[in-house]
Amino acid sequence: MKEKSNLTRRRNQTFSLFIVFLLFTFSKLLQASSLSKEEQAQVVISESRTAQQLNKLASSIGTDIYFYVKGLTGDTGGKIGRGESMIFVPSIITSDGDRISSTASIPKITVLLNESGEVIHAISGGRAKLSKEILFNLRDVEYLGLWDVDFRFEHLDLSLFTKLKRLRVTGGEIKTLSLPEYGKLTYAIIESGTLVNINHLSQQKILQYLYLNAKESIDYKYLEKNESLTHLTLMLNIQTIAIETLINLKEVTLYNPKANDIENISKLNKLKYLILKWPEDRGISTVTLPKSLEILMIMNPYRYSLMPLVNLPNLKEVTFNGGDITQVPILEDLPELETLEISDSKLTSLDGIEKLTSLKYVRFEKNEITDISALFPLESLVEIDLSDSKFKRLGYIGKKPHLDMIKLSDSELESVDFDAIAKYPYCSISIEFTPFEMNASDDDLNKIYNLWEKGHL
Repeated sequence: MKEKSNLTRRRNQTFSLFIVFLLFTFSKLLQASSLSKEEQAQVVISESRTAQQLNKLASSIGTDIYFYVKGLTGDTGGKIGRGESMIFVPSIITSDGDRISSTASIPKITVLLNESGEVIHAISGGRAKLSKEILFNLRDVEYLGLWDVDFRFEHLDLSLFTKLKRLRVTGGEIKTLSLPEYGKLTYAIIESGTLVNINHLSQQKILQYLYLNAKESIDYKYLEKNESLTHLTLMLNIQTIAIETLINLKEVTLYNPKANDIENISKLNKLKYLILKWPEDRGISTVTLPKSLEILMIMNPYRYSLMPLVNLPNLKEVTFNGGDITQVPILEDLPELETLEISDSKLTSLDGIEKLTSLKYVRFEKNEITDISALFPLESLVEIDLSDSKFKRLGYIGKKPHLDMIKLSDSELESVDFDAIAKYPYCSISIEFTPFEMNASDDDLNKIYNLWEKGHL
Protein backbone atom coordinates (compact mmCIF):
# COMPACT_ATOMS: atom_id res chain seq x y z
CA MET A 1 0.00 0.00 0.00
CA LYS A 2 2.83 2.35 0.87
CA GLU A 3 4.61 1.60 -2.44
CA LYS A 4 1.39 2.40 -4.33
CA SER A 5 1.11 5.74 -2.49
CA ASN A 6 4.70 6.65 -3.37
CA LEU A 7 4.08 5.71 -7.00
CA THR A 8 1.00 7.97 -7.12
CA ARG A 9 2.96 10.85 -5.60
CA ARG A 10 5.73 10.47 -8.20
CA ARG A 11 3.16 10.43 -11.01
CA ASN A 12 1.57 13.64 -9.69
CA GLN A 13 4.97 15.34 -9.45
CA THR A 14 5.82 14.25 -13.00
CA PHE A 15 2.48 15.54 -14.30
CA SER A 16 2.97 18.91 -12.54
CA LEU A 17 6.42 19.31 -14.06
CA PHE A 18 4.99 18.44 -17.47
CA ILE A 19 2.33 21.16 -17.15
CA VAL A 20 4.95 23.75 -16.12
CA PHE A 21 7.07 22.72 -19.12
CA LEU A 22 4.10 23.09 -21.48
CA LEU A 23 3.26 26.58 -20.16
CA PHE A 24 6.90 27.67 -20.47
CA THR A 25 7.14 26.30 -24.00
CA PHE A 26 3.83 27.92 -24.95
CA SER A 27 5.06 31.30 -23.70
CA LYS A 28 8.31 31.01 -25.68
CA LEU A 29 6.47 29.97 -28.85
CA LEU A 30 4.26 33.03 -28.57
CA GLN A 31 7.29 35.30 -28.30
CA ALA A 32 8.93 33.66 -31.30
CA SER A 33 5.80 33.75 -33.48
CA SER A 34 4.97 36.36 -36.10
CA LEU A 35 1.82 37.39 -34.25
CA SER A 36 1.52 40.98 -33.06
CA LYS A 37 1.51 41.63 -29.32
CA GLU A 38 -2.24 42.21 -29.41
CA GLU A 39 -2.75 38.89 -31.22
CA GLN A 40 -0.46 37.08 -28.80
CA ALA A 41 -2.45 38.56 -25.91
CA GLN A 42 -5.70 37.29 -27.41
CA VAL A 43 -4.22 33.79 -27.62
CA VAL A 44 -3.21 33.94 -23.94
CA ILE A 45 -6.67 35.17 -22.92
CA SER A 46 -8.51 32.55 -24.96
CA GLU A 47 -6.30 29.75 -23.58
CA SER A 48 -6.59 30.92 -19.95
CA ARG A 49 -9.12 28.84 -18.02
CA THR A 50 -9.30 31.52 -15.32
CA ALA A 51 -9.98 34.28 -17.84
CA GLN A 52 -12.73 32.30 -19.50
CA GLN A 53 -14.30 31.44 -16.15
CA LEU A 54 -14.17 35.10 -15.06
CA ASN A 55 -15.72 36.18 -18.34
CA LYS A 56 -18.57 33.72 -17.86
CA LEU A 57 -19.18 34.75 -14.24
CA ALA A 58 -19.10 38.47 -15.04
CA SER A 59 -21.51 38.02 -17.94
CA SER A 60 -23.95 36.15 -15.70
CA ILE A 61 -24.41 39.19 -13.41
CA GLY A 62 -24.14 41.89 -16.07
CA THR A 63 -20.61 43.12 -15.31
CA ASP A 64 -18.21 44.15 -18.06
CA ILE A 65 -14.75 42.61 -17.75
CA TYR A 66 -11.61 43.40 -19.75
CA PHE A 67 -8.33 41.51 -19.96
CA TYR A 68 -4.75 42.62 -20.62
CA VAL A 69 -1.55 40.58 -20.71
CA LYS A 70 1.58 41.76 -18.91
CA GLY A 71 4.39 42.53 -21.34
CA LEU A 72 2.06 42.39 -24.35
CA THR A 73 -0.87 44.76 -23.89
CA GLY A 74 -0.47 46.02 -20.33
CA ASP A 75 1.65 46.34 -17.22
CA THR A 76 1.32 47.14 -13.54
CA GLY A 77 1.42 50.80 -12.55
CA GLY A 78 0.64 53.13 -9.73
CA LYS A 79 3.85 54.32 -8.08
CA ILE A 80 3.40 57.74 -6.48
CA GLY A 81 5.96 59.85 -4.62
CA ARG A 82 9.71 59.79 -4.24
CA GLY A 83 12.30 58.01 -2.16
CA GLU A 84 11.04 56.61 1.11
CA SER A 85 7.64 58.23 0.52
CA MET A 86 7.00 56.10 -2.59
CA ILE A 87 3.64 54.36 -2.42
CA PHE A 88 1.80 52.06 -4.80
CA VAL A 89 -1.84 52.56 -5.75
CA PRO A 90 -3.00 49.58 -7.86
CA SER A 91 -3.54 50.47 -11.53
CA ILE A 92 -2.88 49.00 -14.97
CA ILE A 93 -0.95 50.74 -17.73
CA THR A 94 -2.03 49.75 -21.24
CA SER A 95 0.36 49.41 -24.16
CA ASP A 96 -1.02 52.77 -25.40
CA GLY A 97 0.12 54.45 -22.18
CA ASP A 98 -3.37 54.83 -20.69
CA ARG A 99 -3.74 54.33 -16.95
CA ILE A 100 -6.68 52.27 -15.73
CA SER A 101 -7.32 52.71 -12.02
CA SER A 102 -10.02 51.64 -9.60
CA THR A 103 -11.25 55.24 -9.40
CA ALA A 104 -12.69 55.02 -12.90
CA SER A 105 -16.36 55.98 -13.15
CA ILE A 106 -17.18 53.34 -15.78
CA PRO A 107 -18.51 50.16 -14.10
CA LYS A 108 -16.11 47.40 -15.10
CA ILE A 109 -13.53 44.90 -13.90
CA THR A 110 -10.08 45.05 -15.45
CA VAL A 111 -7.74 42.07 -15.15
CA LEU A 112 -4.05 41.74 -15.95
CA LEU A 113 -2.79 38.25 -16.79
CA ASN A 114 0.77 36.99 -17.09
CA GLU A 115 1.80 35.21 -20.29
CA SER A 116 0.80 31.89 -18.74
CA GLY A 117 -2.77 33.15 -18.38
CA GLU A 118 -2.66 33.53 -14.59
CA VAL A 119 -4.37 36.50 -12.94
CA ILE A 120 -1.86 38.84 -11.32
CA HIS A 121 -3.68 42.17 -11.07
CA ALA A 122 -7.35 43.16 -10.85
CA ILE A 123 -9.08 46.50 -10.39
CA SER A 124 -12.72 47.48 -10.37
CA GLY A 125 -14.77 50.63 -9.90
CA GLY A 126 -17.81 52.60 -10.93
CA ARG A 127 -20.28 50.40 -9.03
CA ALA A 128 -19.30 47.30 -11.00
CA LYS A 129 -20.99 44.19 -9.61
CA LEU A 130 -18.68 41.78 -7.81
CA SER A 131 -19.82 38.30 -6.76
CA LYS A 132 -18.19 35.79 -4.41
CA GLU A 133 -17.50 33.54 -7.39
CA ILE A 134 -15.64 36.27 -9.27
CA LEU A 135 -13.68 37.14 -6.14
CA PHE A 136 -12.70 33.48 -5.65
CA ASN A 137 -11.25 33.35 -9.17
CA LEU A 138 -9.13 36.43 -8.39
CA ARG A 139 -7.47 34.80 -5.37
CA ASP A 140 -4.02 34.61 -7.00
CA VAL A 141 -3.70 38.36 -7.70
CA GLU A 142 -0.73 40.32 -6.41
CA TYR A 143 -2.48 43.69 -6.77
CA LEU A 144 -6.17 44.37 -6.07
CA GLY A 145 -7.99 47.70 -6.29
CA LEU A 146 -11.71 48.03 -5.50
CA TRP A 147 -13.29 51.51 -5.59
CA ASP A 148 -17.00 51.93 -4.91
CA VAL A 149 -17.74 48.39 -6.03
CA ASP A 150 -21.25 46.93 -5.86
CA PHE A 151 -20.40 44.01 -3.58
CA ARG A 152 -22.92 41.16 -3.73
CA PHE A 153 -21.94 40.19 -0.19
CA GLU A 154 -21.19 41.84 3.17
CA HIS A 155 -17.96 39.96 3.94
CA LEU A 156 -15.00 40.74 1.70
CA ASP A 157 -13.01 37.59 2.39
CA LEU A 158 -9.40 37.83 1.20
CA SER A 159 -8.07 35.25 3.65
CA LEU A 160 -6.99 32.93 0.79
CA PHE A 161 -5.27 35.69 -1.20
CA THR A 162 -1.81 34.50 -0.16
CA LYS A 163 -0.03 36.22 -3.07
CA LEU A 164 -1.61 39.64 -2.47
CA LYS A 165 0.97 42.43 -2.09
CA ARG A 166 -1.00 45.67 -2.63
CA LEU A 167 -4.63 46.30 -1.72
CA ARG A 168 -7.02 49.22 -2.06
CA VAL A 169 -10.63 49.01 -0.88
CA THR A 170 -12.53 52.31 -1.01
CA GLY A 171 -16.28 52.58 -0.52
CA GLY A 172 -18.72 49.79 -1.17
CA GLU A 173 -21.09 48.43 1.44
CA ILE A 174 -19.19 45.73 3.27
CA LYS A 175 -19.28 45.09 7.00
CA THR A 176 -16.38 42.68 7.42
CA LEU A 177 -12.99 42.53 5.73
CA SER A 178 -10.74 39.52 6.18
CA LEU A 179 -7.15 40.24 5.20
CA PRO A 180 -4.89 37.40 4.02
CA GLU A 181 -4.30 35.14 6.99
CA TYR A 182 -0.80 34.39 5.78
CA GLY A 183 0.78 36.14 2.87
CA LYS A 184 2.75 38.95 1.35
CA LEU A 185 0.61 42.05 1.96
CA THR A 186 2.85 45.11 2.27
CA TYR A 187 0.52 47.96 1.28
CA ALA A 188 -3.16 48.58 2.10
CA ILE A 189 -5.63 51.44 1.75
CA ILE A 190 -8.96 50.71 3.45
CA GLU A 191 -11.74 53.32 3.44
CA SER A 192 -15.31 52.43 4.31
CA GLY A 193 -18.27 54.01 6.04
CA THR A 194 -19.93 50.64 6.67
CA LEU A 195 -17.00 48.49 7.75
CA VAL A 196 -17.22 47.36 11.38
CA ASN A 197 -14.73 44.51 11.56
CA ILE A 198 -11.31 43.69 10.11
CA ASN A 199 -9.95 40.19 10.61
CA HIS A 200 -6.27 39.19 10.72
CA LEU A 201 -4.87 42.68 11.38
CA SER A 202 -2.45 41.28 13.93
CA GLN A 203 -1.16 38.71 11.42
CA GLN A 204 0.16 41.22 8.89
CA LYS A 205 3.82 40.65 9.66
CA ILE A 206 5.30 42.42 6.62
CA LEU A 207 2.72 45.21 6.15
CA GLN A 208 4.62 48.47 5.66
CA TYR A 209 2.01 51.01 4.52
CA LEU A 210 -1.50 51.24 6.00
CA TYR A 211 -4.19 53.86 5.42
CA LEU A 212 -7.22 52.93 7.52
CA ASN A 213 -10.39 55.01 7.61
CA ALA A 214 -13.31 52.99 8.90
CA LYS A 215 -16.06 53.10 11.51
CA GLU A 216 -15.32 53.77 15.16
CA SER A 217 -15.75 50.14 16.17
CA ILE A 218 -12.55 48.95 14.44
CA ASP A 219 -10.25 47.84 17.25
CA TYR A 220 -6.77 49.25 16.67
CA LYS A 221 -5.20 47.19 19.45
CA TYR A 222 -4.56 44.47 16.85
CA LEU A 223 -2.11 46.83 15.16
CA GLU A 224 -0.08 47.41 18.29
CA LYS A 225 3.43 45.95 18.45
CA ASN A 226 3.55 45.60 14.68
CA GLU A 227 7.24 45.86 13.76
CA SER A 228 6.87 46.06 9.97
CA LEU A 229 4.77 49.24 9.64
CA THR A 230 6.71 52.29 8.45
CA HIS A 231 3.84 54.45 7.08
CA LEU A 232 0.52 54.78 8.93
CA THR A 233 -2.64 56.87 8.50
CA LEU A 234 -5.47 56.38 11.00
CA MET A 235 -8.83 57.97 11.78
CA LEU A 236 -9.12 58.15 15.56
CA ASN A 237 -12.46 58.65 17.27
CA ILE A 238 -13.56 56.42 20.14
CA GLN A 239 -10.80 53.89 19.55
CA THR A 240 -7.25 54.65 20.59
CA ILE A 241 -3.85 53.15 19.88
CA ALA A 242 -0.56 52.92 21.75
CA ILE A 243 1.37 54.29 18.82
CA GLU A 244 4.72 54.04 20.60
CA THR A 245 4.54 50.25 20.18
CA LEU A 246 4.93 50.62 16.39
CA ILE A 247 8.64 51.11 16.74
CA ASN A 248 9.61 51.32 13.07
CA LEU A 249 7.22 54.06 11.98
CA LYS A 250 8.73 56.74 9.74
CA GLU A 251 5.60 58.59 8.60
CA VAL A 252 2.36 59.02 10.56
CA THR A 253 -0.91 60.83 9.85
CA LEU A 254 -3.56 60.89 12.58
CA TYR A 255 -7.06 62.34 12.31
CA ASN A 256 -8.72 63.58 15.53
CA PRO A 257 -5.84 62.52 17.80
CA LYS A 258 -6.16 62.75 21.56
CA ALA A 259 -3.33 63.19 24.03
CA ASN A 260 -3.44 59.55 25.11
CA ASP A 261 -2.93 58.48 21.48
CA ILE A 262 0.42 60.24 21.20
CA GLU A 263 1.55 60.86 24.77
CA ASN A 264 4.53 58.52 24.26
CA ILE A 265 5.25 59.34 20.63
CA SER A 266 8.71 60.60 21.60
CA LYS A 267 9.76 56.93 21.82
CA LEU A 268 9.46 56.56 18.04
CA ASN A 269 13.08 57.37 17.28
CA LYS A 270 12.72 56.62 13.56
CA LEU A 271 9.77 58.96 12.97
CA LYS A 272 10.53 61.64 10.38
CA TYR A 273 7.14 62.87 9.17
CA LEU A 274 4.11 63.62 11.36
CA ILE A 275 0.71 65.04 10.36
CA LEU A 276 -1.96 65.75 12.97
CA LYS A 277 -5.42 66.72 11.67
CA TRP A 278 -8.03 68.33 13.92
CA PRO A 279 -6.11 67.93 17.19
CA GLU A 280 -8.60 69.52 19.60
CA ASP A 281 -7.51 67.91 22.87
CA ARG A 282 -5.84 70.37 25.26
CA GLY A 283 -3.66 67.55 26.53
CA ILE A 284 -1.76 67.50 23.25
CA SER A 285 -0.05 70.73 24.32
CA THR A 286 2.03 68.70 26.80
CA VAL A 287 3.22 66.09 24.28
CA THR A 288 6.94 65.83 23.53
CA LEU A 289 7.90 64.96 19.97
CA PRO A 290 10.75 62.63 18.94
CA LYS A 291 14.09 64.24 18.15
CA SER A 292 14.24 62.35 14.86
CA LEU A 293 11.32 64.37 13.45
CA GLU A 294 12.03 66.29 10.22
CA ILE A 295 8.60 67.44 9.01
CA LEU A 296 5.58 68.43 11.14
CA MET A 297 2.16 69.44 9.82
CA ILE A 298 -0.75 70.33 12.09
CA MET A 299 -4.04 70.96 10.32
CA ASN A 300 -6.85 72.99 11.91
CA PRO A 301 -5.19 73.26 15.32
CA TYR A 302 -6.62 75.09 18.30
CA ARG A 303 -4.07 77.40 19.90
CA TYR A 304 -4.56 75.73 23.28
CA SER A 305 -3.65 72.32 21.83
CA LEU A 306 -0.27 73.30 20.34
CA MET A 307 2.77 71.69 21.89
CA PRO A 308 6.03 73.68 22.24
CA LEU A 309 8.54 72.77 19.55
CA VAL A 310 11.78 72.81 21.49
CA ASN A 311 15.10 71.04 21.02
CA LEU A 312 14.27 69.16 17.84
CA PRO A 313 17.66 69.03 16.12
CA ASN A 314 16.43 67.52 12.83
CA LEU A 315 13.22 69.48 12.30
CA LYS A 316 13.27 71.13 8.85
CA GLU A 317 9.65 72.02 8.04
CA VAL A 318 6.74 73.12 10.24
CA THR A 319 3.24 73.82 8.94
CA PHE A 320 0.20 75.05 10.87
CA ASN A 321 -2.82 75.35 8.60
CA GLY A 322 -6.19 76.68 9.74
CA GLY A 323 -7.34 76.97 13.32
CA ASP A 324 -7.25 80.04 15.53
CA ILE A 325 -3.53 80.72 16.03
CA THR A 326 -2.95 84.38 16.97
CA GLN A 327 0.79 84.31 17.67
CA VAL A 328 3.81 82.26 16.69
CA PRO A 329 3.94 79.08 18.84
CA ILE A 330 6.97 78.36 21.00
CA LEU A 331 9.79 77.48 18.60
CA GLU A 332 13.23 77.12 20.18
CA ASP A 333 16.48 75.25 19.57
CA LEU A 334 15.58 74.23 16.01
CA PRO A 335 18.94 74.55 14.23
CA GLU A 336 17.80 72.91 10.95
CA LEU A 337 14.42 74.62 10.57
CA GLU A 338 14.19 76.06 7.04
CA THR A 339 10.46 76.31 6.37
CA LEU A 340 7.74 77.75 8.61
CA GLU A 341 4.15 78.07 7.43
CA ILE A 342 1.27 79.44 9.48
CA SER A 343 -1.60 79.91 7.04
CA ASP A 344 -5.35 80.47 6.97
CA SER A 345 -5.46 81.41 10.65
CA LYS A 346 -5.71 84.52 12.85
CA LEU A 347 -2.03 85.35 13.22
CA THR A 348 -1.46 89.02 14.13
CA SER A 349 2.16 89.00 15.31
CA LEU A 350 5.43 87.39 14.21
CA ASP A 351 7.16 88.00 17.54
CA GLY A 352 9.41 85.08 18.45
CA ILE A 353 10.37 84.20 14.90
CA GLU A 354 13.46 86.43 15.01
CA LYS A 355 15.42 83.71 16.86
CA LEU A 356 15.00 81.19 14.03
CA THR A 357 17.97 82.34 11.97
CA SER A 358 18.11 79.19 9.86
CA LEU A 359 14.75 79.98 8.21
CA LYS A 360 14.68 80.24 4.40
CA TYR A 361 10.96 80.07 3.62
CA VAL A 362 8.24 81.77 5.68
CA ARG A 363 4.62 81.55 4.57
CA PHE A 364 1.86 83.46 6.36
CA GLU A 365 -0.90 83.45 3.76
CA LYS A 366 -4.45 84.36 4.86
CA ASN A 367 -3.66 85.94 8.22
CA GLU A 368 -4.10 89.29 9.97
CA ILE A 369 -0.44 90.34 10.00
CA THR A 370 0.40 94.06 9.74
CA ASP A 371 3.92 94.18 11.23
CA ILE A 372 6.81 92.07 9.90
CA SER A 373 9.69 93.70 11.79
CA ALA A 374 10.46 90.33 13.41
CA LEU A 375 11.81 89.22 10.01
CA PHE A 376 14.66 91.79 10.09
CA PRO A 377 17.31 89.49 11.68
CA LEU A 378 16.59 86.57 9.33
CA GLU A 379 19.31 86.97 6.69
CA SER A 380 18.88 83.52 5.11
CA LEU A 381 15.35 84.14 3.87
CA VAL A 382 14.64 83.14 0.27
CA GLU A 383 10.85 83.51 0.20
CA ILE A 384 8.32 85.55 2.18
CA ASP A 385 4.61 84.92 1.64
CA LEU A 386 2.16 87.47 3.03
CA SER A 387 -0.61 86.84 0.50
CA ASP A 388 -4.16 87.68 1.57
CA SER A 389 -2.98 89.42 4.74
CA LYS A 390 -3.57 92.86 6.28
CA PHE A 391 -0.01 93.96 5.48
CA LYS A 392 -0.11 97.55 4.10
CA ARG A 393 3.39 98.96 3.48
CA LEU A 394 6.49 97.32 1.99
CA GLY A 395 9.73 98.90 3.08
CA TYR A 396 13.19 97.83 4.21
CA ILE A 397 13.07 94.41 5.88
CA GLY A 398 16.71 93.94 6.81
CA LYS A 399 19.70 92.40 5.08
CA LYS A 400 18.45 89.63 2.78
CA PRO A 401 21.17 88.63 0.27
CA HIS A 402 19.29 85.49 -0.85
CA LEU A 403 15.77 86.90 -1.06
CA ASP A 404 14.10 85.67 -4.25
CA MET A 405 10.36 86.16 -3.74
CA ILE A 406 7.92 88.31 -1.76
CA LYS A 407 4.29 87.34 -2.25
CA LEU A 408 1.79 90.08 -1.46
CA SER A 409 -1.09 89.20 -3.80
CA ASP A 410 -4.59 89.75 -2.37
CA SER A 411 -3.11 91.59 0.63
CA GLU A 412 -4.03 95.12 1.79
CA LEU A 413 -0.77 96.52 0.40
CA GLU A 414 -1.15 100.29 -0.17
CA SER A 415 2.38 101.63 -0.59
CA VAL A 416 5.92 100.61 -1.52
CA ASP A 417 9.24 102.25 -0.58
CA PHE A 418 11.09 101.93 -3.89
CA ASP A 419 14.44 103.03 -2.43
CA ALA A 420 14.14 100.25 0.15
CA ILE A 421 13.19 97.45 -2.22
CA ALA A 422 16.03 98.44 -4.54
CA LYS A 423 18.25 96.76 -1.96
CA TYR A 424 16.74 93.42 -3.06
CA PRO A 425 17.60 93.43 -6.78
CA TYR A 426 17.20 89.68 -7.23
CA CYS A 427 13.73 89.56 -5.69
CA SER A 428 10.43 89.10 -7.50
CA ILE A 429 7.45 90.80 -5.84
CA SER A 430 3.86 89.78 -6.55
CA ILE A 431 1.26 92.52 -5.93
CA GLU A 432 -1.75 91.29 -7.89
CA PHE A 433 -5.21 92.23 -6.57
CA THR A 434 -3.93 94.75 -4.00
CA PRO A 435 -4.97 98.40 -3.45
CA PHE A 436 -1.45 99.38 -4.53
CA GLU A 437 -1.81 97.67 -7.90
CA MET A 438 -5.19 99.26 -8.52
CA ASN A 439 -4.04 102.81 -7.67
CA ALA A 440 -0.35 102.92 -8.68
CA SER A 441 0.90 104.68 -11.80
CA ASP A 442 2.18 102.66 -14.74
CA ASP A 443 5.68 103.84 -13.91
CA ASP A 444 5.47 102.51 -10.35
CA LEU A 445 4.00 99.23 -11.55
CA ASN A 446 6.84 98.80 -14.03
CA LYS A 447 9.35 99.36 -11.25
CA ILE A 448 7.84 96.41 -9.42
CA TYR A 449 7.44 94.17 -12.44
CA ASN A 450 10.94 94.86 -13.76
CA LEU A 451 12.77 94.59 -10.45
CA TRP A 452 13.61 90.90 -10.74
CA GLU A 453 14.52 91.17 -14.42
CA LYS A 454 16.90 94.07 -13.80
CA GLY A 455 18.59 92.24 -11.00
CA HIS A 456 19.29 89.25 -13.21
CA LEU A 457 20.66 91.09 -16.25
